[in-house]
Amino acid sequence: MLETTAVGVVNNGVRVKISDENLLVVGIDEAGRGPIIGPMVIAGVVLPLNYALELYSLGVRDSKELDVSRRAELAKILTSTLKHIIIVKVPPSLIDAVNLNKLEINTFKYIVERLFRLYGEKIQVVYVDSVGPPRRVIEAIQTISKKLKVVVEAKADKRFIPVAAASIVAKVARDREIERLSKLYGVRGSGYPTDPKTLEWIKQAYKQNPSNPPPFIRRSWSTLKKIAPGWYKPKSKNEYAKYDSKQRSLLEFMRIE
Repeated sequence: MLETTAVGVVNNGVRVKISDENLLVVGIDEAGRGPIIGPMVIAGVVLPLNYALELYSLGVRDSKELDVSRRAELAKILTSTLKHIIIVKVPPSLIDAVNLNKLEINTFKYIVERLFRLYGEKIQVVYVDSVGPPRRVIEAIQTISKKLKVVVEAKADKRFIPVAAASIVAKVARDREIERLSKLYGVRGSGYPTDPKTLEWIKQAYKQNPSNPPPFIRRSWSTLKKIAPGWYKPKSKNEYAKYDSKQRSLLEFMRIE
């Protein structure tokens, strides 16, 4: 159960104290970490803590617990009512170029940095759904401000309303990207390497053009070795692999105005 309350947030039995319930919290989550087709989408949302329970009453949950139509409905509500939303779409070319955990952490930091520039110390807590080591995420975000409380958990979208809201925004944005690719290129399925429809489409596309993969394919995914070997390219041989060892933030690829 999601456990944000009007007086604090329960995190493994430890209550994160917030001095003013009208101050702001941030939720961050991603969609599309594992697919072989399309971008990874990471969303950051800002909301007053006292709005979290209202979102829960509206049905905001982990996006995986909602069907497509309900996710779309809630995304529309969130877009019109949340204080701020940032969506970062990470292209396959960048995913193929650098360590995925580093890239994800750097994107989290990028999002929080942008939001902190807008709202400053009104933001008291950042909640992140992460598959990597929590310590690294916390350290990266706290370089922005040591005063920020950072809660990082696997499956945080099932426990914390701000993260659940971010998960819905990210998932809907990712779904729209796949819909766009379907209309433009005839891509089928969800884009995941476990989806038979997606794999069949890749096989057919590869037969038609074995030497020129489309830009929305993640070429470093090992699935390609079997079904489209000419498209496969390990990270060590990719054009941007040199960034992997020294990349420190998304500013290698993006600029903060």
